[in-house]
This record gives sequence, structure tokens and C-alpha cells, in this order.
Amino acid sequence: MYKSKNICLRAFTEDDSKYIIEMKMDFNGLKAAGGRPFPSNENSEKEWISNMYPNGILSNIHFVIEEIQTKKFIGYCSALNINYINRNAHVGFFFHVNGRGKGYFKESQIIFYGYLFGEINLRKVYSYALAYNEIALKADKEIGFQVDGVMKEHIYQSGKYHDAIMLSLTSDDFYKIHDLSKYQI
Repeated sequence: MYKSKNICLRAFTEDDSKYIIEMKMDFNGLKAAGGRPFPSNENSEKEWISNMYPNGILSNIHFVIEEIQTKKFIGYCSALNINYINRNAHVGFFFHVNGRGKGYFKESQIIFYGYLFGEINLRKVYSYALAYNEIALKADKEIGFQVDGVMKEHIYQSGKYHDAIMLSLTSDDFYKIHDLSKYQI
């Protein structure tokens, strides 16, 4: 298990489907992450979870972020489109309302990136944040992400297009900034 003092990363179980549905019903949270309010049900979320861990090399890795003290589901993180030749992946974090405002975003980033760089041997992770999401941009920059560019009018929400800021973090930059001795990775 990968963990800090307050949170741990664990595999999904079918019981987590109810939290994914709650997150999808939180339109403000979805919009901040660039998502869409599409309908969902428990069966479709259970199917998504059951297909997460196939045999063989994974092209996507997903972890639940759980609060250690309460054992509450507080969100999840994903590495998508993992490229084992170029050693990079697109990463994302999605928090349930239960996990917001507690400082868990930075903690979960450190644990997850420590895992991806130290265990999976990735060289770089990349992501994007909506240009208006100043909280996400600030948090990513504090972790060590660098701005790579702007994708003009990339995300359509609420009747208009929004710019997305492309960001990336190399393993070298990550390890220069973060001491992982406080974490179990």
C-alpha cells in the first residue's frame, strides 16, 4: 500500500461505484476538472471498475485515495495512456466533496508520482488544467509542474470554449523538490 500519514492509495473495489456516481452528480467538481455531466448508474460504474485491472501490462493505472483515519473514499487518481517506451503518462486527480479543502491533493500527488516514477519507471507525467482553474494551476506548479503551452479553446463547457494549460513534471524535477522519506512508496 502506498501511503502518507493521512491518506493511502488502494485498488478500486465495486463498492466504490457509489462514490463515483456521487462525484459525477457534483457538476461544479466535474466542471473544474474539465468533465461533463453525463448520466451514470451503479452498474456502469461497477463495469468500469471491473475492467480496470486486466492481466498483462496496464495502459492505465487507477487508485482510490482513501483517508486513513476514517477509511473514507475521498477521490481517485489515474495515469492514462501509459507509454512504456517514452516513459510518460497523462495523469489526473478527481476528488469527492469529502476530500476537498483538507490538503490531500498535494499529499496524493506526492505519493502517486513517487509510485509512477519509482515503481513504474516513468520519466515524465503530463496533465492539463483549465485556464480559469487557478487553484489547480497553483497546486500543480507547487508540486513542480512546468507550463508547456496553451491549448486554445480546448474544452467546451456551459456554451463556450475554454483554454487548457498543458503542464508536465519530470522525475528529475520531482525528486529535486520532494523528500519521500515521510511516505510509504
